[in-house]
Amino acid sequence: MSLLVVGSIALDTITMPGGKVYKNVAGGSCSYFIHSAYFWNRVRVVGVVGEDFPKKYIEGFKKCKADLEGLQVQPGTTFQWHGTYHQDMNNRDTDTPVFGVLGSFDPVLPRKYRDSKYVFLACSQPELQGKVLDQIDGSPFAVCDTIEIYIKESRKALDKLIRRCQGMIVNDAEARLISGDDNLVRAAGDIQKKYKLQFLVLKKGEHGGLLATKDGIIPFPAYPLAKIADPTGAGDCFAGGFMATLAKTGKTDLKTLRTAVVNATAAASFACEGVALSGLTKATPAQVRARAAQFAKMTRLG
Repeated sequence: MSLLVVGSIALDTITMPGGKVYKNVAGGSCSYFIHSAYFWNRVRVVGVVGEDFPKKYIEGFKKCKADLEGLQVQPGTTFQWHGTYHQDMNNRDTDTPVFGVLGSFDPVLPRKYRDSKYVFLACSQPELQGKVLDQIDGSPFAVCDTIEIYIKESRKALDKLIRRCQGMIVNDAEARLISGDDNLVRAAGDIQKKYKLQFLVLKKGEHGGLLATKDGIIPFPAYPLAKIADPTGAGDCFAGGFMATLAKTGKTDLKTLRTAVVNATAAASFACEGVALSGLTKATPAQVRARAAQFAKMTRLG
């Protein structure tokens, strides 16, 4: 079924432990989502880039069979994100982003996108995320993400948005802020119940995460990697694999949610094995499916 993602597309500068710098590599939530979802389903994309965004990255989106009718190219510069990782790769310093054309982005859906059945609202102002839902016909299966600044400064709008969604994917720090509880098991369960979500995924990086549904809490590990090249975008890759699995099957029952966790974890692991998008672009669908099957066997999630 149709899958829509709305979010940022960026040019990232990533500094690795030891000082090696990768400048102006494709990043942003949509970029990672597209390359991850590709292994299971086509994606409709709504986003904005500046005139400086390299054509080779657009061609990369096309190779993933993404529908780019909703991608705007505007005069100005593309959103820029700069991150510097520490030795353990779990911590990084993030410079103040340069928003460029993203700062005035007004998401307008092409008419053919308005019948989208599955919608992922990548991190953005909750008012803009809500505006996207206003443009969708019927009742799509909507899932959202958010970050600390919106939880703290736009809480009323965020609460309203979450109640319009069927699912949510956030990290552990964000879940603690939303719930007000430092215990992640309680936080996950409380958020799921409070907003009457079909599911909540609480991400914990290299420690996996929690899947909360009305049936309870299911913990899951990360895929074990001997070497991590770059964890940038792993959460957006998880969201891409997760949502693409739901859209591919057209189901949201517990069994499918568990399978979505497996596929999402496999895709995210490939992302971590390369810098920026390279781990995903080098992976084949057969390799990703094989790793997902291995992970399902290891964890008995699938």
